Amino acid sequence: MNSLNLESPAKRRRRRNSAEQLLEAASKILTERNSTDVSLSDVAEASKLNSALVKYHYRNKEGLLLALVRRDAHTALGQLEHLLAMNISVEQKIRFHVAGIINTYAKFPYLNRLIHELLESKDEAVVHDLVDFFVSPLVAAEERLLREGAEAGLFREVKPMYFYYAVVGACDQLFFGRQSLKYAFGVTEISQELREGYADFVATMAIKALRKG
Repeated sequence: MNSLNLESPAKRRRRRNSAEQLLEAASKILTERNSTDVSLSDVAEASKLNSALVKYHYRNKEGLLLALVRRDAHTALGQLEHLLAMNISVEQKIRFHVAGIINTYAKFPYLNRLIHELLESKDEAVVHDLVDFFVSPLVAAEERLLREGAEAGLFREVKPMYFYYAVVGACDQLFFGRQSLKYAFGVTEISQELREGYADFVATMAIKALRKG
């Protein structure tokens, strides 16, 4: 008989809670450090849990970080799919898309860098999982936006790769370069006003680059 079937509901809840505690601890560390550099001992100490639980729940560090990406990106991907189906102009969709990226990075400022670090993993299973879950759906959604604009006669033909790197990179730089905000511009907080103004600026640049003529 499978021993897991003998677990009480309370014990199952504790297992789920400990898994979430580890993700929360990793997220907090990455945010505070503005870096993707974190060790299992760091996560264990911050979560006040035994480091063996990381291996129990996630197998290794990469498994933990992959689970963190899944958790953090899940809502954003769902919102993007909803956005594509909305009955609004394609230019407005791009504005919402850019704002959505920036709002996601405001909550999880390490996310884009963590994704690209995991894509360099030597574990092909990690890479394929990440591509299937996040990268391919995001690129496909952006391709749909570009195709919608082109078919409406509004956008010129643009390689999706250019759009992806220009938009995602610009959105990430606001958070990755927050130290330069402080020293170059005297800005110590990425406020909602700053996020909204920057999102509008990035979206406007992207739309102007996409328009015909």
